[in-house]
Amino acid sequence: MNEVYYKIGEVAEMLNIEQYTLRYLEHTLRLKIKRDERSDRLYSESDLDTLRLILKLKNEKGLNTTAIRMALGNMEEATETALAAQPAAALDVNVKELAITVRKIADQNDELLIQNRLLQQKIEELEVKMAKRDEKREERIDELIKIWRKEQDDRNKSWLSKLTRK
Repeated sequence: MNEVYYKIGEVAEMLNIEQYTLRYLEHTLRLKIKRDERSDRLYSESDLDTLRLILKLKNEKGLNTTAIRMALGNMEEATETALAAQPAAALDVNVKELAITVRKIADQNDELLIQNRLLQQKIEELEVKMAKRDEKREERIDELIKIWRKEQDDRNKSWLSKLTRK
C-alpha cells in the first residue's frame, strides 16, 4: 500500500493555517517530517492527524507549545508501551482497523472537498449578482444626479426664460 504524501501548501490549505505556522510547529515541537530529495516537506496522513491534534490542543484547550510537546511525548511513550505489550495477531487487527478508519477519513475528506467546491461556486454566483446590483445602483445614482443638475439649472434661470421656453 503506497502512502500518500502532501506538500506544505496542501497541508496548510487542508488545515486552514499558514505555511509559516506549519514550519513553526515542526521546529518548536520537534516534529519529524519526511523530506524529499529537494528537501521539501512531505506530510503523511499520520502527520496530518498529529497536526490536527496539535491544533486542537492549542486552539480548544489553550495549551502552549511546551505543554503540547510534553503531551506528544507522553502519547508516543504510551503507544510504544502498548505496541510492545500486544501480540502480533492483535497488531494485524489494529492495522486493518486503522486502514478502514483511514479510508473513512479519506472519503469524508473527499466529500468535504466536493462541498467546498460547491460553496465556492455559490460564492462566485453571489459575487456576480452583487456586481450587477452595484452596477444598477450606480446607473440610478447617475440618473438622479442628472435630474438634480437639471433641476438646479432650471432654478437658476429667470422666470421670464422659463415662460418663453414653454
